[in-house]
Amino acid sequence: MIRLFLQGVLAVAIIAAGLVVGEQLRASRERVGTGQAGSAASVQPTTTVQTPLPTLQVTAPPQQATPSPAARTVVPTPITTPFTGTKTMLTGTITKGGAPVRGATVKVYPSDSSNHGPTPVPPEAGTAMTDDHGAYQVALPPGTYRVGAFRDYADPVRDFGDGYTWVTWYGDGFVIGLGRDLVVSGSAVAADIALLRSVTISGRVVGRDGVGVPGAQLSLSRYVGGIQFPFGGATSDAGGRFTLPHVAMQVQLSVSATGRSGPVFTMLDLDLQNDVSGLVLTLDRGNIVSGTLRDAAGKPLSDTNFGVTPTDTQIVCGWCNGRSDSSGHFSIVLPTAAVRFRNWQQYPTDPDLLSQEYVISGDMTFDPVLRSR
Repeated sequence: MIRLFLQGVLAVAIIAAGLVVGEQLRASRERVGTGQAGSAASVQPTTTVQTPLPTLQVTAPPQQATPSPAARTVVPTPITTPFTGTKTMLTGTITKGGAPVRGATVKVYPSDSSNHGPTPVPPEAGTAMTDDHGAYQVALPPGTYRVGAFRDYADPVRDFGDGYTWVTWYGDGFVIGLGRDLVVSGSAVAADIALLRSVTISGRVVGRDGVGVPGAQLSLSRYVGGIQFPFGGATSDAGGRFTLPHVAMQVQLSVSATGRSGPVFTMLDLDLQNDVSGLVLTLDRGNIVSGTLRDAAGKPLSDTNFGVTPTDTQIVCGWCNGRSDSSGHFSIVLPTAAVRFRNWQQYPTDPDLLSQEYVISGDMTFDPVLRSR
């Protein structure tokens, strides 16, 4: 009897287990059909078994909505909101040689990478004009700025032929990029600006033999924070003479020319306080070639831009460009090499002219002939 009883209990257990598994499979199929399929193991059934046959009650997990696809993120374009708080007054005086400057323009720029360069970059944060006492004032939001004083030399009403030029804040630089940062934050701020004196630099570029080097390229610059700020330049004339206008400040004068085998360079550091004349810059010059540029009929090619190219591509010619004068005369420095002369076509309709090959070896005088190709 005991054996039969145990067999009956085992049979009931098997039937109950089959019902539970069957109900789990049915629930899984229903969830798959509605997109809610989950693991059968996640179903937590609640069952009540009665003799002789068990009755199964299953509590299904709460249904969850199908997740929607992620929406694409759109970043709105930032809009600059005008400053509405209390502004700070920037005041100061513009002077030249200790005297106030009337009618000078003061411009203020935000201090960022856009104006740390050779020229200030708009938009301006503020601007003002000095009164009869050289005074100015500008209302600014809190921030960091660069300030400069500028003079309108094109205005015939004002006479600015007094030997001074425009400059940035406190007169320690030539451009906005060389000025100091000015912090504006609540209380009134003062920035006085002293205009710099205009100066002239003049002299000659010569070879080791003292002969003037024509066509040498001169440039003025200054390094600040590892950045080179160019201030303009000039080209020496047929006798090697040059003149450069600038302002009283520290600069570097660089010279480039053509040597016998390639470009040559020299430089000179200058602390300008007044005009500088009689400078002599010496370098290892190339061969000075002069003459008259002519066409195939022998007529001088006046006011003609031309270039000279070595036929040996291993030779670097440097500044091998020139221009004839009104008589067709020219003077140029060339390397020791075989070269050809060629005109520069300013317009597509201009003739394309090329010379025969000339061998340059030492200072020479001859008339290159340029013919149509």
